[in-house]
Amino acid sequence: MYQSRKISLSESQRQLIEVWGRLAYSWGVGPTMAQIFALLYVYPEPLDSDTILELLAISRGNVSINLRKLIEWGLVRKIDIPGSRRALYTAERDIWVIAANIVKKRFEREIAPIQILLEELLARPDVQEDSHTHAALLQIRDVVSAVYLVTQLAIPVMVAADRDRFLKILSHWQKRFGDGDSVSGSISRGDPKAGRDSQPT
Repeated sequence: MYQSRKISLSESQRQLIEVWGRLAYSWGVGPTMAQIFALLYVYPEPLDSDTILELLAISRGNVSINLRKLIEWGLVRKIDIPGSRRALYTAERDIWVIAANIVKKRFEREIAPIQILLEELLARPDVQEDSHTHAALLQIRDVVSAVYLVTQLAIPVMVAADRDRFLKILSHWQKRFGDGDSVSGSISRGDPKAGRDSQPT
């Protein structure tokens, strides 16, 4: 029969969990949810809920709620233990899949409702009679739709096997139009015109 076992974390593992919890605010993810994910990500083996609550000093209910959210977001996988009511949990290891899942979930939660609201407003008779308001809402809808489309096109590329080619193209564009900072960290800051004569591979 499965039994929980005590484990310890290194100082660097604890710091990563803390940093990930802070970073969560910019993702729209709660800090507890992020810390649980970070723990499962930095620890090499699956963990049960008792071990998670003990290591992070959070309540059982909080662990349960946030594990369900992480599974829903596609960031954590549940592993049933034969002959036991308990389960183990492990994090998605591919950082690109993690990023893609977070972006996808945030757009579903935040952008889709805005798109619906904009369409409802544009259909209102009082808005259609007000040319200024109607034009302003059309512009907002166009921007939101463009951002949504770019994101939907980018997500499959982020998780594709040939995403290294995608990174090279982004780096080329960044050198040509940006300040020279590399997407992948391999290009140093320099002349924005430095990459203009090269072509993406």
